[in-house]
Amino acid sequence: MKNDTKINQIAGYVITKNEERNIQRCIESLSKITGNIVVVDSESSDNTIKLAESLGALCFINPFENYSKQRNFAVEKVKENFNPNFIITIDADEWLTDDLIDDLNSRISENYLDQYDIYLLHRQINFENHTLKWGGFQKTWLPRVFKKDLANYENREVNEHLSISPEALIHKLKGYVVNDDVMSWEDYISKHNNYSTLEAKERLNLRVNIDQKIDLYQAVKLPHLRRRYLRQHVWDRLPAKPALRFIQIYIVGFGILDGRAGFHRALFEAWQEMCTDLKYQQLINNN
Repeated sequence: MKNDTKINQIAGYVITKNEERNIQRCIESLSKITGNIVVVDSESSDNTIKLAESLGALCFINPFENYSKQRNFAVEKVKENFNPNFIITIDADEWLTDDLIDDLNSRISENYLDQYDIYLLHRQINFENHTLKWGGFQKTWLPRVFKKDLANYENREVNEHLSISPEALIHKLKGYVVNDDVMSWEDYISKHNNYSTLEAKERLNLRVNIDQKIDLYQAVKLPHLRRRYLRQHVWDRLPAKPALRFIQIYIVGFGILDGRAGFHRALFEAWQEMCTDLKYQQLINNN
């Protein structure tokens, strides 16, 4: 039974699409922080909704348009139903480590969660039953806990982010949010093939609407946007990006030290980069 302090301070949400293999682990992890959880589902054809409801989540079905709209819809449902001070979100294929849960619960129980506006979670990627410790994957911090009034996602097809003010107070939490989404290679490849389609569309959109690009001021003030700034202003202009991506991960980032998993992940990232490039070029040719 969750105490009233937890319930009033924080609620969570998850967006889903055919996640019956992952959703129980995800919700059970979030429930160690809060009993108030919203699931927004993109018309799953499996038992995702049934499982989520059995675990106490409040579920809504919303046809998928893009990730930003889906997340903003979820945020509104959290506000309408629970009106928390803070919102936490993780993906359906993620869970929180004990250290992270303890850090958050300590801040909640002692009523000092509101010392900061946004909390960054350190992402840990498990790939082929191996924790990736190299290749640059170990350096990712994500804004996943935030005050409800700051909960607005920018309009992007994919790789959406919170619209964060440079004045927001940001803090890093202990522990990890673990990502482990390779349950089926067929599903994994299909999902990331779709991501490359969305990323190609977003790249074309930035070419047309240059005012949506991250500027240097934002990148300096908001560390979690620096990677996107470099991608938009440097990376996307480089030739032979698939080969460069492999070298970046496997050689420069020492992904070779992650063994076979590191090699396969570098290859996979290079493949996705190639798919994005090819689809982007086709979009340009068709416009």
